[in-house]
Amino acid sequence: MSVAPSAVEPGAAAAAAAAGAAESPAGGIIEEVGRALAAAREAVAGTLELAALEARRAGVAIIWMIVWSLVAVVCVVAAWLGLMAALGMWAVSLGFPPIATVACIALINLGMAGALVYASIRMGHHLLFSATRRQLAGKFPVTPPPP
Repeated sequence: MSVAPSAVEPGAAAAAAAAGAAESPAGGIIEEVGRALAAAREAVAGTLELAALEARRAGVAIIWMIVWSLVAVVCVVAAWLGLMAALGMWAVSLGFPPIATVACIALINLGMAGALVYASIRMGHHLLFSATRRQLAGKFPVTPPPP
């Protein structure tokens, strides 16, 4: 049968408590730091998992956006072709020769396509990041000449 230390010696319990208190702060600090690191690691892991799930969701959403955009482009092209066919039929009904009508519609479409390509090429200088490159090179900004 075991007897509690406080029952045998009244000073033994106080000595045991003092000894436990003497080594408890160092062990307690290490345990708390370990718990804090584990909580931080768990929080970071949870945040990364959330980011991964949202990135996957965003990826799926952008794929559907691209698919629906392609379907919309096909619909717009079909509508444009229908409008051009209706314009051609109307011109032929007014007495224009069918071959001339088709040639005029084709030339009008080529002219519009050329204008759009020209506008796209003119906008190409915006892709050079000139202000960012100038800032990174440490050069002063270009000031426009006075009018």
